[in-house]
Amino acid sequence: MDASCEICHTPLPDNSSGRCSAANGQYTVRVCDNCGVGVTVPRPSPQTLATLYETGAYREKDGKRFASLVEAVIYLFRQLRKRKVKRYASTSGECGSLLDVGCGRGLFLHVMKQDGWSVAGVEFDSATACNVADAYNIECKWGDPQHWGLPDASFDVITINHVLEHVANPLQLLQTCHRLLREGGCLIVAVPNFSSLQARVGGGCWFHLDTPYHLYHFSEQSLMLLLGEASMTVRDVNRFDAEYSPFGWLQTLLNLTGIKRNLLYNLLKNPAARQQELASVSREALALNFMLLPFFGTASVALTLYESFIAKTGGTIEVIAVKDTKNKPEETL
Repeated sequence: MDASCEICHTPLPDNSSGRCSAANGQYTVRVCDNCGVGVTVPRPSPQTLATLYETGAYREKDGKRFASLVEAVIYLFRQLRKRKVKRYASTSGECGSLLDVGCGRGLFLHVMKQDGWSVAGVEFDSATACNVADAYNIECKWGDPQHWGLPDASFDVITINHVLEHVANPLQLLQTCHRLLREGGCLIVAVPNFSSLQARVGGGCWFHLDTPYHLYHFSEQSLMLLLGEASMTVRDVNRFDAEYSPFGWLQTLLNLTGIKRNLLYNLLKNPAARQQELASVSREALALNFMLLPFFGTASVALTLYESFIAKTGGTIEVIAVKDTKNKPEETL
């Protein structure tokens, strides 16, 4: 792995951060002393990543990852995301064009298409991309940014929702987004906040410390620096996310008790994944998990509100940036 930080190009320290060693013991996180970005060490090979993300391992063949009730809740959150996009878009209340990077099964694109938007998606797994095209008749590219083949200045809005931390070269991705955005176009990027109270309390038990899927771990400072490198001008920062922040606290608190890591989250997945999880956990751990839910659930809401609106270090952050047409970013080789 390169010894320099991807964000600020400072040499990375040799030692890994003790507070953020992954629970599986195979991966740790090396933190840049200058900008605070975390880097997963060792870097998984392309073959390992392909296996992790292949259809059937990361999500079902139809693209779904969770039980039906959870999927219904996710659909409601996608409706809320649509309203947010329309609020920040520079299309004067009219429908525009949108690219969703890391679009998953394409549900958000489907919601935007139904609203009249021209949409396209990008996935990093070919099978998932084909599922999006088959399910919703939406164009979905796959692979590295240089292979997408999308025309310059073709989108009013680009969304990267909890995807930037997964990619091998986040700067290259943001530079590509800069090229694909029209003048005044809007980029909406959401990531887990590595410098949040949630991350500091959780340490190695933090729910969003998802190695090796997460190759990078962004603080607000490091994400701002990265966007600046890509010649994007920050317009707004949201530090509260009802979809990610409360559950992040809830699962982190449960993890800290020593119950099997991410047990609740895995129980909410599709039936096959849920049965696999149930077969690997004791009845005592399962009972304790559900006994603690009312107490930790209440605490999670309170901690989310404190963290987001008082401490202003939300467990996740969402940055809205616009294309800076004064400077063209240098392409990363």
